[in-house]
Amino acid sequence: MKSKHFFWGALFISLGVLILLNNFYYLNFGWSDLWKFWPVVLVLLGLTIVVKNIYFKGVLATGSGILLAFVIFATFKASTDIFTDNFDWDSRDFNISINNSDNIREYHDTYNSAIKEARFHFESGAGTFVIRNSTPDLISAKSSGIDYDFSVNKNLDDHRADILFSAQEHHFRFRHGRLRNKAEVSLNTNPVWDLDLEVGAAATDFDLHQYKTRKVNVSMGAASLKLKLGANVDVSNVSIDGGASSIDVYVPESAGCDIRTDISLSSKSFDGFNKMSDDHYQTSNFDSAKNKIYLNITTGVSSVRVMRTSY
Repeated sequence: MKSKHFFWGALFISLGVLILLNNFYYLNFGWSDLWKFWPVVLVLLGLTIVVKNIYFKGVLATGSGILLAFVIFATFKASTDIFTDNFDWDSRDFNISINNSDNIREYHDTYNSAIKEARFHFESGAGTFVIRNSTPDLISAKSSGIDYDFSVNKNLDDHRADILFSAQEHHFRFRHGRLRNKAEVSLNTNPVWDLDLEVGAAATDFDLHQYKTRKVNVSMGAASLKLKLGANVDVSNVSIDGGASSIDVYVPESAGCDIRTDISLSSKSFDGFNKMSDDHYQTSNFDSAKNKIYLNITTGVSSVRVMRTSY
């Protein structure tokens, strides 16, 4: 039997056992610290390539799979810490309403037609984060369940707005089987946007197909990403940097798309793309398309899919 069979078998069996046990018992052994040891998986996998003895190859591959299962489980388990109701916002230039009974906060920033360009920088740890729909405001947001200090700052320079959402802690847990930390953001469709989105162990759904996105940078840890891109500017540069992630990207059929990848230990599927080289893929209409998307994907242990679609 090949060593890769031992690796994948050990990974799925170990991960399944951990999840099953966690459904009946509260497992707590300092899970968050295990994430620091994920490079050991690379060391063990490297040794399976160097070692020629079939027996030791199997042992090393099995150990790699078991350790990786613990690392993946530990990352998501670390997002289940108990949290309080404290929440602190720097509310300059923002209208904020707070519903204490439902633990829901809403934020609105009035749009000025002089603003032609805008940068939105979002930083947070664990949770569920959504960008969708348009708003007559420059930006509007609704959040619930976040217990750490969270700051909102805006700078306006001539025709450009610069907005920073920044979380300072990462305490998070499940309540009644649902993720409690959640933020939903809506943006105005008039400005040209540069988006910097940094999240940790998170579930993300970023529907950007209606916005004018010139730059999109997504950086995440152990996360799931659903990203819908649009064709509303001539050139859009998109960069995704993920750890142990599940990544689904949707690009419009009308746009030409060029993909460059740096993917290790990952499965990948690029439907509707021509393979130019091992790490380079491109749509057949790339040269002739009016709107072009340059997509760079760098991941560790991930599942990556890029699909063409019509909106």
